[in-house]
Amino acid sequence: MNTRGGYDELLKKMADFASDYLDSAWKKREAGESHELLTDGAFSDIFYGFTEIGSALETLALTENLLSLAPPRSKRVDKDSYIKFLVGSYLQEMYILEQRLTAYATKLSRIYRNKSLLGAVKRVVYEPLEGLINTRGAHVHQRRFSDERLDSVSTLALFRRVGHELGEDLELEYKLAQLYWSKRVRENNLTTRRIVDQYCVLLEAMIWKNGKVKLP
Repeated sequence: MNTRGGYDELLKKMADFASDYLDSAWKKREAGESHELLTDGAFSDIFYGFTEIGSALETLALTENLLSLAPPRSKRVDKDSYIKFLVGSYLQEMYILEQRLTAYATKLSRIYRNKSLLGAVKRVVYEPLEGLINTRGAHVHQRRFSDERLDSVSTLALFRRVGHELGEDLELEYKLAQLYWSKRVRENNLTTRRIVDQYCVLLEAMIWKNGKVKLP
């Protein structure tokens, strides 16, 4: 799944970059010297912008894991609300990831004065990722997402709450919805990681020079 020079590799390089930069500033601070540099703003944009992308990827992976597990046993957590929350959270995080990828590439193109980056990123990243989001109905920032499987779980949960016999099939219907969304999210995450790997290859070609992240 990992492309050579992809996300995992750039993550390690970013960690080394931040460690060296912050260690130097810390030593100057301990020595009572001024530790503020003209490059502090660029460092913050480059490093922390990248960590925001990583945070979104971690949330997508967490949602995938939770969807594969049994729902909480507590009676305070309704099964239908739980699975709809997980699916909605996943789709929302997909939208957040797209926005962060866009914002980060735009910022780096300005910092490094590289106008060609955005065109390459749009072709390699935005178009396939946007297609993935649209086909999954992920615009939950505009409306709450649902589908027939989730609606079926909600309907049977309602019958269960009022003691109707139709509610007896809730566990089966939940399991079917869980299996479907677990598989879908797992496949989506694999595709998303491949896209992000390609995105990182493009970034690394621009910011990595002579064995380190180059500050402009």
